[in-house]
Amino acid sequence: MDPKVSYFQTFLVASKTKSFSKAAKKLGVTQGTVSNHIAALEKFFDAQLFLRTPEGVDLTPEGKILYEHSEKILDYINNAKQQMRILHEHPEGTIRVAASTTPGEHILPSIIREYRKEFKDVDFEITITDSERCFKMLEEGSADIAAVGHLYDRNYDYVVIGKDRLVLIVPPNHPLTKKGMATLSDILKEDYIDREKGSGTREVIINALQDKGYSIMDLHVVMSLGSTSSVITAVSEGYGISIISEIAAKKAAEAGLVKIIPVEDLDLTRYLYLVKGKRPKNPSAVKSFWDFVSE
Repeated sequence: MDPKVSYFQTFLVASKTKSFSKAAKKLGVTQGTVSNHIAALEKFFDAQLFLRTPEGVDLTPEGKILYEHSEKILDYINNAKQQMRILHEHPEGTIRVAASTTPGEHILPSIIREYRKEFKDVDFEITITDSERCFKMLEEGSADIAAVGHLYDRNYDYVVIGKDRLVLIVPPNHPLTKKGMATLSDILKEDYIDREKGSGTREVIINALQDKGYSIMDLHVVMSLGSTSSVITAVSEGYGISIISEIAAKKAAEAGLVKIIPVEDLDLTRYLYLVKGKRPKNPSAVKSFWDFVSE
């Protein structure tokens, strides 16, 4: 077994006090503990380090060599710990983030803006993709953190960064705008624009349909698109209706591109998550950002 840092500390105190009992008192441990630490060092170096004397102990020639190196060893360790502490207090570098559309475009920017007010030397590299791909990037080590709308894998540390509601959007002149409310049966009759497989939005819709005894196959899907913005464009041009994040839908509705129609018989709420990868490329910056978001 390799000697621990505390063994070297014990050795130095025993060397300076020339007494195991005095060393134990100074360190706040038992004399037996001091003896065990010294015995472990002697076994590791295969050398006797102390000679017993009537007054206590003296260093052997081998012990004197270890004494000189032990001080340097502890200095190196303390310097490394100090540098790490400074790095944690003043992180720098890049955090690689994989984010699905809603948290990536509508939630993360404000969080990052607030974080960088305090930590100006940390930059963010954000890749917008679907939630499933975000987890694959964490697994591959190509992303340090993921921001997603669906937890494909719960074997990661995660925190909630927002709550979202999915809403039905239709073209501005669609008949459902006059009705002012939609039901699942209304949706099943319409051409539907779906998100791509792996999308967190799509997973929420699948679960909501299953709760009602239906599946995604019961929708009349006319196309599947890879982003919320492309879905909004397709709906605004009259290709069908869709269900998307209320955050994005409100902006599109304010711009006159679509109308939002409440769905009275589907539970379309979800949480948005920040997920921490297990092999971050910049651990100190990731820890700093994670602590900031968690608090």
